[in-house]
Amino acid sequence: VALATPPGIGAIAVIRVSGKNLKPLFKQITDKKTDPVPRYVYYETISDSEKNQIDNCLITYFPGPKSFTGEDVIEISCHGGEAVKKSIVNAALDSGVRLAEPGEFSFRSFLNGKIDLLQAEAVSALISSKSSLSKEISLTHLEGKVSKMLQNIKIKMINLLSIIENELNF
Repeated sequence: VALATPPGIGAIAVIRVSGKNLKPLFKQITDKKTDPVPRYVYYETISDSEKNQIDNCLITYFPGPKSFTGEDVIEISCHGGEAVKKSIVNAALDSGVRLAEPGEFSFRSFLNGKIDLLQAEAVSALISSKSSLSKEISLTHLEGKVSKMLQNIKIKMINLLSIIENELNF
């Protein structure tokens, strides 16, 4: 679990949880009895393990492998006050989830084959971009255009090397 929005007070904050089999966590924090519908946005009261109301939030369940990380993902859009964010993260921690390391969601996406290394680095570059040009370059990398160009070059190099090796054998 991690805060996906910058620290500080704002109108809205986004908290993301990623892992295996998050349907029970979704049901626990929303007190819903049925499995969540994938990619459906619910307006629900989020509660802690003692059923104390934390906030009324928008919550969405993304089943793996069709999520950013390739795992089940829950995204919670809550009010941006420090107490609300901390309480929701603590509720997730109380249910056995651990705090994510910086960049861990992108790392998990990389490990699960959802993005390559250039795309993972592009996420960080996009987040820190300060100009339109920087943003456009980062988006190009994130979309995988550079990776595809490099893959095509690699294929051509392998083909060329196989021809050279074949010629050296005769």
